[in-house]
Amino acid sequence: MRVKMLLARAYQRFMTAASGGGIKLDPSRPNAVIMLVPDYGNIGDLAIGYAQERFLQLNAPQFSVQSVPIRNTYRVLRSLRRQLSPRDVVFLVGGGSMGDLYPRAQLGREFVAQYLRGQRIISFPQSIIYMDRPERELSARREARALSKSAGWLTLFARETTSYSTMKDFFPGHVGFAPDIVLSLITDYQSLPEKSREGVLLALRTDTERALTPADHERIRRVAESHGTIIDRDHGVPNEEVDQADSYRLPLSTLDLYRSVSLVVTDRLHGMIFAAVTGTPCVVLPNTNHKVTGTYHDWIAGRCPYISLIADTEDRTLLEAIHRVMAPESKHAYRTIQFDFNEFRQEISGSRSIHSSAN
Repeated sequence: MRVKMLLARAYQRFMTAASGGGIKLDPSRPNAVIMLVPDYGNIGDLAIGYAQERFLQLNAPQFSVQSVPIRNTYRVLRSLRRQLSPRDVVFLVGGGSMGDLYPRAQLGREFVAQYLRGQRIISFPQSIIYMDRPERELSARREARALSKSAGWLTLFARETTSYSTMKDFFPGHVGFAPDIVLSLITDYQSLPEKSREGVLLALRTDTERALTPADHERIRRVAESHGTIIDRDHGVPNEEVDQADSYRLPLSTLDLYRSVSLVVTDRLHGMIFAAVTGTPCVVLPNTNHKVTGTYHDWIAGRCPYISLIADTEDRTLLEAIHRVMAPESKHAYRTIQFDFNEFRQEISGSRSIHSSAN
């Protein structure tokens, strides 16, 4: 593990120093530059990229907004550092990539925060996840030391309480609390006319975060078939399916799919979030970590009655949950639902001093 870390750090330094890549900031107004934006085959992460830009355009119109995909991060850092002024803000990508589950993004976050030393940096809401393995404590301590070096100019936001507590424990800088940024898209979709709905969408994981067994998948399919034609659409897709010239096409078309089905069953965090955004009845099952259950209890439960989290896939449990979320009264509140991004807006506006130690 240590050797891999050293090689990764050497790669970061070499690519940043050797690259002649550039980025053009707008000298006439403040700039918001979003770093480490997803450019790979995960529809939920691609939706985060879209929602981040959309949020800033709507809530911070004073900024000229640019997103830098992961593949270009180190190519533009030298150019970016030369141009940044005190009125500009650098944003780090939101999602579930803090910790050691996805080290590429975590190492990139640490490097950017250090390379842009003293620049105002805000992380979009994140989950912090550590794998259950012998190196877990060592990894957590290493990341705590790395990010603490940036505490004077970096603000972290957690998107559920487990991550919030972990960040508060190890990070001496300011830690905020806000929903996953994709939930901010709900206002766009609430204004759209209702579409006719048909079919049952199964958005079930097949990767390392999957907690369900093949038997669970078969049981879900059998129960769901009685409520409509099954549509399989996992959020993990081959990287080749991502149009690098239009990376938002895939998440937007997926959101349209959610608007067209009568029911979703998912163990994907962004399956649940897409259902919340589009007002789609949804039965949710946990994955291998806290991000699904945490987001549900912090932001969805009590606010979105058309979404229900269940703990097992027994026939009776599934059927009761399906009937609950599909009941006509469950969607009555959809067009008035709001998610609280006020703390995040205040951070962007600069109403809290970045040097304040109060959290």
